[in-house]
Amino acid sequence: ADFFPGLVDELVAAGATTIDMARDTRWFYFGAWKARFASGIEFLSQSRSFLEWQVRRRLTALPGVTIRPATEVRGLVLDEGRRVRGVRLADSAEPLAADLVVDATGRVSRGTAWLAEAGLATPRESQVKVAVGYASRLYRRPPGALADWKALFVYPRPPGTRLGVMVPVEDDRWMVTLVGWFGDHPPDDDAGFLEFARSLPVPDFHAAIRDAEPLSPIVLHKFPANLRRHYEELTVMPDGLAVIGDALCSFNPIYGQGMTTGAIGAQTLDAALVDHARRAGGVGDLAGFSAKFQRRLAALIDSPWLLTTCEDLRSAAAEGERPAWMPLLHWYTRRVQQLTWHDEFVGKRFLEVMHLTKSPSALFHPYILLRALTSGAAPQEAPTEAV
Repeated sequence: ADFFPGLVDELVAAGATTIDMARDTRWFYFGAWKARFASGIEFLSQSRSFLEWQVRRRLTALPGVTIRPATEVRGLVLDEGRRVRGVRLADSAEPLAADLVVDATGRVSRGTAWLAEAGLATPRESQVKVAVGYASRLYRRPPGALADWKALFVYPRPPGTRLGVMVPVEDDRWMVTLVGWFGDHPPDDDAGFLEFARSLPVPDFHAAIRDAEPLSPIVLHKFPANLRRHYEELTVMPDGLAVIGDALCSFNPIYGQGMTTGAIGAQTLDAALVDHARRAGGVGDLAGFSAKFQRRLAALIDSPWLLTTCEDLRSAAAEGERPAWMPLLHWYTRRVQQLTWHDEFVGKRFLEVMHLTKSPSALFHPYILLRALTSGAAPQEAPTEAV
């Protein structure tokens, strides 16, 4: 909304749906349904292709923007001072000059290989292996289907491995996604897809789609691991390069953090350039910028990385570093999740942390801490305002 004013209204007018995460969503997690209430925490539901088309349309209308489709970048162009001056292209002998190269090429980014080719150190990588597979297909949304809920989430009680997500998208359709961890992947045939939905811990998901009309094939995608590249740790981060989005940190997609952190990366880059120009008297000289930017963004990525990997590491099948304090955090966050079944204050705080509008420390609000530690005691009055 900051970069493209009015875009949200345009998306809604064209068929996207605004969803309050607590009021409009039925969410089964940790063995029970979360409380339903007006949280004021909303997300916009539409297909990814629809959103990307709208963003691309806005981008191409900006002065000074040129899109070069089907163009492969082969490497970085650095000067003698190891400052990035542009990129080498597969279809041209002449490099493409640039004051700043932004690597937003996703999880498959070759940025580390480009640094190695230039004789520079490459960043350390952190991984939490989850072997997730998810199958998606579109269904026609039955008339009146959004009367009681707009989105349906059915998650397992850890260490369960199966979940389902159903959200409305444009043209009166549902996007239905079934997910399995650690190799327990949904099949891509009609009967197997429905049987996987039937195996979820509550019957609601299967009941919603068993008689619905499929509108697309089933598409299966596999995701091996959460992956984070620690550019902020590099002793030499070449000026003129910025790495954002999945090229920097790729999350298990079931937690919905990828696009949010991508947007945070764009906002942080914008703010960092403004700050640098103010201090340097102009954007032209980017000396020292890249290293400072990567450290600034890394500090913001820490929270969603902790949230997603902590949840995945509940299962003994997940492969990754487990700090000594993690079992205690798992115990505490399980108590917090159980409180969200009936406590609106805790439910809203959890959603605020999930949507990255508050840090994970917000889950240690005194009221939440007391309720979590005294689980089973009589309900207490929640504070009317967040502290």
